[in-house]
Amino acid sequence: MSRRLPPITHLQFLVLDALSAAERAGRDLRALLATHGIRNTAPAFYQMMARLEAARLVEGRYDQKVVNGQLLKERRYKILADGRRALAETRNFYLSRAAGSRRVRGGSHA
Repeated sequence: MSRRLPPITHLQFLVLDALSAAERAGRDLRALLATHGIRNTAPAFYQMMARLEAARLVEGRYDQKVVNGQLLKERRYKILADGRRALAETRNFYLSRAAGSRRVRGGSHA
């Protein structure tokens, strides 16, 4: 069991967890965060995503499509191998802490 703190924040964990299932658009990830009560501005969100890209946890690309005759560019993201490792490390860290706290609460305090 690692005693080191996870390498990613709770927001980054939510994003990586969502991306572990499928590639997603930035706007869809922002909507997902909003369901958890997190309403970052677009610049703050995309700065976080740029940090995840710089750390090689995710890869972003622009997807172009035409909607009602207008060309739109949408940023799409996918998780990379290092992102999957960081996600697993973080999940294991918190699961081991939760298991440890259950043992302490359920044990004897003689």
